[in-house]
Amino acid sequence: MGLVKLVLASSLLYVISYAQPILPLPQKKFHVRGKIGDSYSSAIAGAEVKFEGSKTTEAVRSDSGGFYRAELPVGTYSMTVTKGSQAHYKRPLFRVSSPKTIVLDVTLGQSVRSCDPATIIVRRPDGTTEKTETVGTPDDLRDECGGWDRFPIFSGEGGSFELLVRYSGRVRRDGERIYNGGFRNPVLVAFNLFTLTADQVTYDLANRTLLATGNVTTTNGSAGSAHANSMKLRVATDSVLRLP
Repeated sequence: MGLVKLVLASSLLYVISYAQPILPLPQKKFHVRGKIGDSYSSAIAGAEVKFEGSKTTEAVRSDSGGFYRAELPVGTYSMTVTKGSQAHYKRPLFRVSSPKTIVLDVTLGQSVRSCDPATIIVRRPDGTTEKTETVGTPDDLRDECGGWDRFPIFSGEGGSFELLVRYSGRVRRDGERIYNGGFRNPVLVAFNLFTLTADQVTYDLANRTLLATGNVTTTNGSAGSAHANSMKLRVATDSVLRLP
């Protein structure tokens, strides 16, 4: 009889245990903050800062001092910043794999000039006109007017990051690109959490090296920054390494 009671008690305990709900593990989250400013270092209030991941989209706005902050589940995200008709900024994918605080400041630079082909009509003193067409390939036009270059870099984790370069002028040579900034609109390089600005950047496509010169500033997802007149770096699978 005692054995029967023991079996029944064990069965009842098993049923109760089995009926208990399985609570999900708390989701790991990270914090991201930063400041939105313009090319004159003035704060931009009310800018929309949107983070888009595979499962989560979060949008916040910068406050009166240009500051924003958000809390997100760890993972991979893109970042978009917009403010009315001012320049639109979209950072390529970045990954955060552990709970921590990262800092991503954004400067909304001046808009890139129009690079569309056009026809210029010149009127002579005698009343006749002459048409001159400005024609070029999209790459030829971006060399003169500026734009964005994007280079996919395989990350080794079943995907790839993207090296983004924003420039005001570009020279294309075999195996390299020379990027130049404009007035208050330096060359911008972004890769994962790494950000660089400089007056000029030369990118070696085969070796994935960057030679930045003139007012070089780099950050890597933290509040601190590095400054130099010249800096050489190499783009690895998920980070950018400074070379001697």
